[in-house]
Amino acid sequence: ERGYYPEAFNNMLAFLGWNPGTAQELFTMKELINSFSLSRVGKAGAKFDFNKTKWFNQQYLRNRSGDELAKELTPHLKKEGFDVEADYVVKVCNLMKERATFVKDILTDGRYFFEPPSSYDEKTVNKKWKKQTPEIIKELSLLLRALSSFDSESIGACFKDFLKSKSLSFGAVMPGFRLSVTGLGAGASMNEIAALLGKEEVLKRIDSALNSLKN
Repeated sequence: ERGYYPEAFNNMLAFLGWNPGTAQELFTMKELINSFSLSRVGKAGAKFDFNKTKWFNQQYLRNRSGDELAKELTPHLKKEGFDVEADYVVKVCNLMKERATFVKDILTDGRYFFEPPSSYDEKTVNKKWKKQTPEIIKELSLLLRALSSFDSESIGACFKDFLKSKSLSFGAVMPGFRLSVTGLGAGASMNEIAALLGKEEVLKRIDSALNSLKN
């Protein structure tokens, strides 16, 4: 019910008191059966490690394909009222799975993939949204608008050229760009996020942020 994969939980349970004698931590059920021996079971009481249990689940989630994760995420999306094309959900899952512990995290942490941000991370706004930020982000948006191809590579090249031409640091631009598009102060690659959202949506969100986050 909490989102743990049965195989991840079984893997964790096997390590409560047992040690395979190698550095391997992830085992299929068949591997556990073949490797397990009472001689390698410790005599001391086993200690449950909640964080390690989450780690096991994270590893199993990462090993799942985007298609598998998309099927698991779809019920959560429907529950929230999101009607999204399956191919898009697969791409979101592939991008977000390295940062997720449970499938539902993909929606919780990546909600901006399914709707524009309704608020902006207060800590990032206070620390990174400076007096000059609106003008910087506006100039960046003009360059993004002019791109003939809105893929991750083109967006990344555009961003780097902008930094160089304006003699700006990464930290002076990226937080404002991310905040404008996602509402957050951290996350996956912004080049990939922007490419997945598409030019029209990204530019629309930047305009909205510029209107909302006035200094």
